[in-house]
Amino acid sequence: MDDQRERGRELTAQEHFESIRLLADGLSGNNPTPTVTRWKDTVPAPTQPTVGDAVPFAQHGRPPMSLKATDHAALVVVYTWGSLPVGGAISLVLWQLSSVSPMQLAFAGLGAAGVVIAIGAAARMIGRAFRDGASALPDHTVNQYTGTVYVQHTELHTNTRGFGRTNNQITDGQQ
Repeated sequence: MDDQRERGRELTAQEHFESIRLLADGLSGNNPTPTVTRWKDTVPAPTQPTVGDAVPFAQHGRPPMSLKATDHAALVVVYTWGSLPVGGAISLVLWQLSSVSPMQLAFAGLGAAGVVIAIGAAARMIGRAFRDGASALPDHTVNQYTGTVYVQHTELHTNTRGFGRTNNQITDGQQ
C-alpha cells in the first residue's frame, strides 16, 4: 500500500484491513471463483499542486497544445520564412521591369520561352537516343526445350514521319 502513501494520503485502518483481506482472498487456493481485487479511491483529486501553494499558470513560449498541432505550427513558421526569399526575388524582378520598355519586356519573355522550348527539345532528343540505344542491343533469350519444337518469330517495325504518318511493317524475322 506504499503507492497510496506516495500520492499524499495515509490509508485508514479499515482500508488497510480491507486491502489485506482482498489480497488474501485472491491468493488463497480455497476460493473457486475469482475475487474482485480492485479498489477505488473516493477522495477527489486536489485542484491545487500537491507541493507548495502556487497556483498553476501558463508557461512562457508556445501555448500548450497537442503534438500534431505543435508540428503543424512549426511547419507554418518554416514555410513562412522560406517564402521570404522567393517573394523578395519576385519583388526585385518586378522593380527592375518597371523601367523597361514594352519591347524589351516582350523580348525577355520570348527569350525565356525559347530557353524552355530548347530544354524540352533537348530532353526529347536525349530520351530518343537512350531508347534507340537500348533497342539496338541484342535481346538475351535463353530457351531450353526437350522434344520437337516449332518456333515462329514475328517482328513489328514502326516508322513515324511528320505529323501522324506511321508505317507498320510485320515480318517473319528473316530479312
